[in-house]
Amino acid sequence: MAIVPAVRRRRVTAVWLLTFLLPALLTVTSCSGLSGTRRGNVVPGATPTAPPTTGPDAFEQSGRGMPIRITLPPPGTPRPYPLIVALHSLHYDGTDPKAHWDLDGLARAAGLAVVYPDGIGKAWNAGTCCDTAKINSMDDVGWLRALIAHLSENYPIDRTRVSLIGLSNGGMLAYRYACEHGDELAGIAVVAASRQVAQCQPAAPLTVVVVHGGADGHVPYLGSQWSPVLQTAITPVEESMAPFRAVDHCPLPSQPGDTILTDSTGVPWHAEAPPTALSAGQQPAPAASTPQPGAPTPVPGPSTPVPDGLAAPAGPPAAPVTTGPVAVRREARCASSARVVQFLMPSMGHGWPPAAGPNSFATSGVIWNLLAPARSAHPGPRM
Repeated sequence: MAIVPAVRRRRVTAVWLLTFLLPALLTVTSCSGLSGTRRGNVVPGATPTAPPTTGPDAFEQSGRGMPIRITLPPPGTPRPYPLIVALHSLHYDGTDPKAHWDLDGLARAAGLAVVYPDGIGKAWNAGTCCDTAKINSMDDVGWLRALIAHLSENYPIDRTRVSLIGLSNGGMLAYRYACEHGDELAGIAVVAASRQVAQCQPAAPLTVVVVHGGADGHVPYLGSQWSPVLQTAITPVEESMAPFRAVDHCPLPSQPGDTILTDSTGVPWHAEAPPTALSAGQQPAPAASTPQPGAPTPVPGPSTPVPDGLAAPAGPPAAPVTTGPVAVRREARCASSARVVQFLMPSMGHGWPPAAGPNSFATSGVIWNLLAPARSAHPGPRM
């Protein structure tokens, strides 16, 4: 069997990634608390529980409340600190994200709080999905607003830096919340999810990060006319993102440099140049200096600047960088300060990307790197 050189393998991989993406783009035209010192020396402790208010407030009146699973940043973290609301997938609960999303590690490294709420019947009412929450018309958006308000009364939460991160059904709910109360959020990040509400008019620009697998058969990238498992049609990813591009005043990513390949930390990837023969007496050219995080990096295709803000993730330590490209990143510069960024992982199925292995992706760090600078237009109401 012939041995393919490493450089050629990388080029083949790059061609494969772009070959996968282009037909999709042409087709779619229109979804335990821990404490410790910063960055290590973690000491397990009891899960903090928000004390009751004197009200009681809307959250306590909902009857869905205590105890609250929340992870706080290390002592000494500057206040007020950001809040992430982690929304679990269908048939799971708020204990699931702690197992493999590593948002607790992100809380310690980046100095933020993470709360892990539970949907009724392990489901969220995201519109046309899902399960008992949809059947019983649960007001999950209203309840999350009450939860965020409750936490803000009892912890030093920066109300302008509240973000939602959701997987699958949880990502669908993040979309719905952003459609109905986008001005109260700094941003959302959705993994393997689609927008399952037809009406979506966000009240203000907000940052949206989308991570999706090209081999996702549960929530297909191109959508589905009917999902027998979820009992609903699935909205295509591009259509799911459209209202947020509109409110952020972002064009569709169509210019050279809008679509790039990234490594496992979400920064631009480029193939190594093949060795060239030197004539007698010719000296090798000096090696190029390693690009600094955030600097424009050569990528396959026309030589154009890539979008800024491509620094390495500011979250927990990332898994080792893979040798080849892992994701296709699409982003066009918006007129507002908000951003709409999509990472497509062609060989990834349904679920949260793995933290290790050949197709690993530092998902939580990549997401937070984009959400960290974002601020909401209007802090949410007190309830």
